[in-house]
Amino acid sequence: MELIVEGDDHPMTAFDATTTGSLAEGDAHQNDAAASDTNVVFPTGSVIECQTALSTRITGQVLSYDHPTRLLLIKDTSSGTKPLLRLLNLALVKQVSCVRDRTPEYVPYSSGVSTQQQVHERIRKAEARKQASLLQADVSIEGQRIFLYLRKTLDDVKWQDDSISVLDRVLVRPPYTSNSVESIGGDSTNAAVLQAKEHVRKILAKYHSVHQARSSNDDAPADPTPSR
Repeated sequence: MELIVEGDDHPMTAFDATTTGSLAEGDAHQNDAAASDTNVVFPTGSVIECQTALSTRITGQVLSYDHPTRLLLIKDTSSGTKPLLRLLNLALVKQVSCVRDRTPEYVPYSSGVSTQQQVHERIRKAEARKQASLLQADVSIEGQRIFLYLRKTLDDVKWQDDSISVLDRVLVRPPYTSNSVESIGGDSTNAAVLQAKEHVRKILAKYHSVHQARSSNDDAPADPTPSR
């Protein structure tokens, strides 16, 4: 959506938008009308029609009005499919009339700027989705452990039924060993796929090597020699 600051057909400068300008000073009737608008309230959501000092008519929905500067922000949809935000200086406006009151269905305009609470809520939901993606029904405990082990090293790791998809290039099928790694789509000649396949195999080989060593230590008999 584009913002146009104007008082007639052509866009005004920032100086024009914050001062009365020569157009307002040259017309006594306009000055009287402009002076009286300090008591006027423009409800957000209402549709108004403005006639500028050069008799240009602009119609739009009120988004905001600032009394001290007499600046009126409207959303103009009459210029085409793309809405325009127009910032009107009422000092350069001859007449303002209400075309339609605000409807009960009116939704206040959002600037798109998120509050800190909204940002934290989005982070919380994203984290919840991430944690949910770590869990997969009907998968062995060993499969869950290997999935988490791969996630420690690689970001793009997700479940595909009971198999683990890595980098969208390789698939680790049960029993999740280095020999059960295969390329996705059967493309075994692509250099990136071959590199990913070899990398995942090394990670799985290291995982099974470490856990096998731990299992061996756990199964070793206790030293029968009494301590002195």
